Amino acid sequence: MVKPNILHNPVSPQVDQLLFEEGRFSPVSWLLANGFLEYGDYVNWRNGLIDSLDSCFIRQRDTIITQLKAAQLHAVSLGFESVVVAYTSTDQRVLLISCNPADDLIFKTDFEPAHDRMQLDLFFDSAPVCTENELIAALIAGNVQEIDIYLDKLNRYDDPKHQDFKQLIELGRRIKSGSLSIQQKVAVLEEEMMPLSLKLLRGESIRFLTPLWRTLSDSLTGYVFRPQAPNVHISYTAAKAFQWQDVVSSIEQEPKWLENPLLLFRYAEACFKLNRELTGFTAWFQLFLSDAEEAVQLIKKTTHSLLSADWRRFQDLDPELETRFFPAWLLLIKPALARHDYKLTGDSEGCQAFSLVKQLMILPSERTGNASLSLRAELKMLNPGIFDHFITAIL
Repeated sequence: MVKPNILHNPVSPQVDQLLFEEGRFSPVSWLLANGFLEYGDYVNWRNGLIDSLDSCFIRQRDTIITQLKAAQLHAVSLGFESVVVAYTSTDQRVLLISCNPADDLIFKTDFEPAHDRMQLDLFFDSAPVCTENELIAALIAGNVQEIDIYLDKLNRYDDPKHQDFKQLIELGRRIKSGSLSIQQKVAVLEEEMMPLSLKLLRGESIRFLTPLWRTLSDSLTGYVFRPQAPNVHISYTAAKAFQWQDVVSSIEQEPKWLENPLLLFRYAEACFKLNRELTGFTAWFQLFLSDAEEAVQLIKKTTHSLLSADWRRFQDLDPELETRFFPAWLLLIKPALARHDYKLTGDSEGCQAFSLVKQLMILPSERTGNASLSLRAELKMLNPGIFDHFITAIL
């Protein structure tokens, strides 16, 4: 029997990941991070070339909105407060995420810690705020002349913030220069530029940081994955730049990627973003069958809401099952997965159980035949626990 967990929000891992990385929850960041939106379409929308962003959604809009509402509820449960964000194009036109006013509001509602909310005096604070916004726009556009003008102007209003922007600009120059090794550039971008950019640019940090991550990916072409420096690889930098196909391609070029837990994890996550669910599940199955201990640590980081929900359900099983039987159990609750042709290697008992369950789940409905009885006997002998769950699943 499965113990129900009605309090858990299935999309909470997605929200937690964004809150950890950005310190706030933005629906636009969420759309990009989950593969619901192409970065190129986002840029075109910000440039005023697309009327409404939801016309570019890769999944069904209603499904996305349902998941987004659940994600926002989780942000509220963590004590974050809502703030409506106004998006404007390069020529200062108001941008629509959806032509439906109610949906547009949902997509433009960010959540951030209460202490981050700015209370501005419209008269005294308008000049510095406008200067800051102009500086951000110049940074996004890469207009060096305007950057210098507005940076100097900001110095008159807010010296600490002026110093922060100067540091951000200098870090950007270091990233683009030849003075740092590629490993140093990845570290500087991740450890210094990301937090500073999120602090200063907030929602605009996407347009500022993504081109830098893409530049690093280009520089990493030909680099072999090294476990001692796992982030110095296209599979990492391309994910930061929402280039999911590049993540997949770079991993497939690694001769022993099927033996590396981290690469299997990154591969699966990228496949889910590309709507290649079966391929993603295959990578996850391989991970659990080859290194169950590492899989337990990595599954905590997955942004695939259904997989993480299945994992929590698996942990609450009665009778309990060992981690290596998670792939076999998944076939029991998702019978359609059993019809896929998998080529898996790893733990003998885990693989055996997976193979037996797969065969049993695709047998014709008359399950009392000799073939079924023989397979059932093998499964029961291999592990009585997984056999009990098989019987429960078919009843």
